[in-house]
Parts: sequence; C-alpha cells; structure tokens
Amino acid sequence: MQRVSRALSGASALACLLHAASGHAEPLLTRNQHPLATLYGLPMPLAARLPGPGSGSIGGNLNWSNFATTDTTERRSYTLDGEVFEVRVQGACALGERFTVQGELAWRQLSGGSLDSLVESWHDLFGLPNGSRDRLPKDALLIEYRSGDSALLRVDDESSGLADLPLSLGYQLAASERGAVATWLTIKLPTGKAENLTGSGAVDVALSLAGERQLSERWQLFGQVNVAWLGNGDVLTDLQQDFAGSLLAGTTWKAWRGLELTGQLEANTAVVDTGTDLDGDAVVLTLGGRYRTAAGWAFEFGFSEDLQVNASPDIVFLLGVRHSL
Repeated sequence: MQRVSRALSGASALACLLHAASGHAEPLLTRNQHPLATLYGLPMPLAARLPGPGSGSIGGNLNWSNFATTDTTERRSYTLDGEVFEVRVQGACALGERFTVQGELAWRQLSGGSLDSLVESWHDLFGLPNGSRDRLPKDALLIEYRSGDSALLRVDDESSGLADLPLSLGYQLAASERGAVATWLTIKLPTGKAENLTGSGAVDVALSLAGERQLSERWQLFGQVNVAWLGNGDVLTDLQQDFAGSLLAGTTWKAWRGLELTGQLEANTAVVDTGTDLDGDAVVLTLGGRYRTAAGWAFEFGFSEDLQVNASPDIVFLLGVRHSL
C-alpha cells in the first residue's frame, strides 16, 4: 500500500510536468512480463494523445519472455522457470472529440521454451552470472510456490489459450502541438483461466494518467502512472494484494526520417505477497524503436532486461505493428 500511495502522489507531478508539453511521443507496447504480474490489471502503455474524431488505430504486438530463478528457505521455496509467448491485438476508436475506446485480445502460451541456451550464452559473453540457471534444467517448465509442506501453486504442464480481456476508455485532458495528457479507465475481464496462468480469475479496475512532452525537434518525453484495484483472483488467493501500482517513463529520439529510438523504464509494485521474487515487484528497462511509414504504418522492435535481478524475466523480445485508420 505504501508504494501505491507513492504512485498516486506521482500522478499529480506527472500532470504538472506534461500539461504544457508537446509533441507525439509513444512508449513501446510492453510491460513487466513476469508470469504472475501479467495476469493482473496493470495496463499496457496507453496513448497520451487520443485519435481525432472519426479516426482510430489497429495493431498487434508480441512479447516473448524467458525466466529462470529459484530459492529455498526453511519456511518457503519458489521456482519460476519457463517462457511465455504472448500475442496481443489492439483496436482503438475515437468517440467524439475527447473520448476513445480501446480493446485488446491476448493469447498466451506457457512452456519450457527454447531460449535458455541463448540467455546463458549472452551472460557468458558479457561476464554476467547465470544465477539460478545453473541449478535448473534447460528448457523446462515449473512455476511453484511452497510454504512448509504445502504446495500453494504448481504449474508444470505446457498450456495456451485466450488471456484476460482489457477494455479501456480514454479522455483527452489536454492536447496541443507541443504535448498531450490523457486519463484512462481500464476494466480487465476474466476471460483467461487461472489454472494454466492465462488469467487471474477476477475483474480488475485501473486508473491511468498518460502524458507526452516535446523537448526539441528530435527529443521527446513520455510517462504514465497506473493504480489498479485487484479483484479476488484464483492464483495464490490468500496472498494476493488488493491494490497494485506502476510507473512508466521514457524518452524517444527521432534518429532518421521515420526511425525513432526509444528507452523506457517501468516499475511496479507486487501483486502477491510471498516475500520472494514470485511477487512480481520489479524494475524493467526496455530499449528499442519504431519505424513509421508515410502510409500510416508503424513497426516496433525492442527487448527488455530486468534491472531488479530475478524479479522479472531475464530477457523479453518484443515486436509490433500498427496502422492508423
């Protein structure tokens, strides 16, 4: 709750920073891909500048994440070992001058994957430690939490299916040539299944504030604050938090013609309280870019790294495409 309060206080600071701002900066469409954190209602990045009347957008993106960490104490133990391949299709449509409605369909695959050797080679190349990877089998799936002799969570069968469905309503608070600020209400519906970790099993509701600012002809800033109320889900129910929050901040550099390069940081509070890295409390760095065409297409690419080691996937690869309507 203390971190959620900090997120709420950060919302007013973000609004002050971006109210007089400018430009058209957009974050890369990814968030913390921790296999439990993604089940809950903290939204993906949302637009600060909403589409004009009669316009909208449609697109899709994928996030491919790999994680491997384990720890055991006298009282509890946990293991996060596997991969998640997530594909999302988004559509947004303006409702008049200031409102926009946006919906998403997501499909998730949970498996042992195939990236373990690549991640270990990456660590060896840069002299980074493998951590728990040396104690875990390659390309295997196990998500488990044990308290004493009781297994409160165990998933070791590969699965795939429709994930939970977020529906968002945005309102344009302010917009000019130099910047924009928008607020969003997101309701996440439990269309996934908690038993195979494609959903949390509950309705979540989130409030978001998104903004952008033009610093110069080539440099732009963007940010977002989210606070979510988490319904009573079916994953570690007795340990689930009632609220969670997240902060996103980043910058975009217009490098050449339609090419933009972006760096962004995201931090979010825990969604469960086990006192381990299973909680999903993380800080994530994402680097990548976007190429825009004259025909209204935008192609995204990038990767994410865990700055708070073991609290989020070791690596996430992201690709996306979007078209303005």
